[in-house]
Amino acid sequence: MKAWDVAVVGGGISGSTASALLGQQGLRVVLFEKGQFPRQKVCGEFLSPEGAEVLGRLGVWPAIFAHRPPSIHGVIVTAAGRMAQQKLPVSGWGVSRRILDHLVWDYAKGVGVTSHDHSTVQQVEGDWGRGFSLTVRQENRRPTAVRARAVLCATGRQWKFSAQRGRPQAGSSPRFVGLKTYFRGIPFAGQVELHTIRHGYCGLVEVTGDVGNLCCWVEAGAFREAGGSPATFLASALGQSALLQSRLGRAEQVGMPWSLTSIADRRAPAPVEEGIWNIGDRAAMVAPLTGDGMGMALCAAEMAVTSMLKAFRGQLSWEEAAAEYAQRWRQAFLPRLRWGQVMEGVLLRPRWAPLACMALNWLPSLVDLLYYRTRQVSPSTNAVMDIRGL
Repeated sequence: MKAWDVAVVGGGISGSTASALLGQQGLRVVLFEKGQFPRQKVCGEFLSPEGAEVLGRLGVWPAIFAHRPPSIHGVIVTAAGRMAQQKLPVSGWGVSRRILDHLVWDYAKGVGVTSHDHSTVQQVEGDWGRGFSLTVRQENRRPTAVRARAVLCATGRQWKFSAQRGRPQAGSSPRFVGLKTYFRGIPFAGQVELHTIRHGYCGLVEVTGDVGNLCCWVEAGAFREAGGSPATFLASALGQSALLQSRLGRAEQVGMPWSLTSIADRRAPAPVEEGIWNIGDRAAMVAPLTGDGMGMALCAAEMAVTSMLKAFRGQLSWEEAAAEYAQRWRQAFLPRLRWGQVMEGVLLRPRWAPLACMALNWLPSLVDLLYYRTRQVSPSTNAVMDIRGL
C-alpha cells in the first residue's frame, strides 16, 4: 500500500489549488476526482479579486489570462420591473469553470501531484496519530486502499462523512435547484446582472467573447411549480422578468446541455470534521448571489495549506494546526456567510426584492458595503487591479 503525505478528495478549483500548493512545497500529494476534465459546473463564474490573487500566487494566472477573461466592474439588479445599476468598488472577472478547473487540475499535475480522475473515494478511516486509510474505486477496477498522513476534502456539499463516508445523505429533499447554460449574442458592458424572480434569481455574466453565462438559483418548490425542467423554468422566469426577457430575446442558446444541481444539506459550517480538513463548499457554501463562491474556495485552500505545512514542518502539532485553520476559517468566512444569508433572504422574497432595488438606487454606497462584507477585500484595495501583474 503506497503512502502519501496528503490525499486530496475532489479535483475542482479548491482541491486542485490546495494540491498544487502542497506539491510546490515538496510534499507527496495524491488527488482524486470522481469526474473528468474539462467539464461543466453549475456556477455563476464570477471570479472575485481575492480569488484571482490566489491564482496569481499559485502561478496559474498567466494561463488563465491567455483566455482573456472579461473584466467585470459593474452590477445590475432587477426586481418587478425596477432596476438598480451601480459600479463595483473592485473589479472581478468572468471566467469559465470549464477552462479554469481544467487549467488548475493540469497545473497541479505539472508540479508533481499524482492525479486520478474517474476515482471515487468511498470511505475514509483513521486519525492524525495513525494516519488515514482511503478506499478508492477507480473506473473498471476493484476498490483499492490508499494511505495518507492527512486528508483534505473538497468534494462539495453533497459528500457525507459517517461510518460509511462518501455516501449521500438519504431521505433529504433539495432546498434549492441550480441551473446553468450559455447564450451567445448578449451585449455586455462589463456588468454582472442579477434578475430576481419568485423565490429565486437568474444571473448573467460574460465569460468569453460573445458568450454569457446564465446561472439561476431557485427554491426547489418553485422549480417544481414551474414544470420541473430547465426549459419550463426558463419560460417561467422570462414571464416574470421583462428585463431578463429583453436581454435574452435576441440571444441564441449555445448548443450544450443544461447543467443542474440540487442542494439539500443544512449542516453547519465545518472546516475540520473527524480529523479531515474541509475546503470549498465542503466546509460551507456562501449564498451564490454574492459572487464569492470561487474566491472563498481558493482562499480557503490557501489558508488550509498554510496551517497544514506548519504541522508537516513540526512548528505545530496536528491538533494545533487544525485548530489554527478552523479559527482562521471562521474569522474569515463566517461573517461573509451571514451577510450572504441576509442578502439572499431579502432577494428571495417577492415583496422585498423591489425595495432592495430602490435602496440600491437611493444609497449607492450600499453596494460598496455589501461587496466588502461578502469578500476578503477592504476599501484600501485598488479599485482596478492590473490583471497582468498578478
